[in-house]
Amino acid sequence: MCNWPPDLLLMEDYDGIWDNYLQAVYDRFCRDVVDNPVYFQNKRVSVRRHPATNGKGFGFWHCISEGTPTRLENDRVPDSERCQHIGWIRAIIENHPDSNIQYWQNRRGRELNHLLWFRREYLVVLAERRNRSQGETYFLLKTAYMTTRRHRVRKLQQECDQWNDNS
Repeated sequence: MCNWPPDLLLMEDYDGIWDNYLQAVYDRFCRDVVDNPVYFQNKRVSVRRHPATNGKGFGFWHCISEGTPTRLENDRVPDSERCQHIGWIRAIIENHPDSNIQYWQNRRGRELNHLLWFRREYLVVLAERRNRSQGETYFLLKTAYMTTRRHRVRKLQQECDQWNDNS
């Protein structure tokens, strides 16, 4: 039994008022991953801040909205499940390697990603980066989202199994 994921952040707790809810989701995101350092494999996890949309950083919008890769960030649409689970990002990173989290790596172009998949429900993607001036490795929070579509779950599980079989 896993008892560490935090409670969901629900819009009804903010009287259904989108602006109040969005601010609460943003405040939680900032508290969890922007203002208080979080580490994965003893390396800091950073968040992309620019370009900002409506005064909120790029990384935030990417974690709470969805859209096709060819669409502009401004065209992405907020997703209620992503918003509700915003508090899970830090918890999943901090609780790796809990048995409820599957881990693997993949490459997208030249970028090495580290994937943390909680109970086959919620995926956190961290890109491994190197600070050019100091040469230090760090992680960039790329995205986080619910994995509810069967096709997506099957594809992720295959990728995870293949990586773990080869490592």
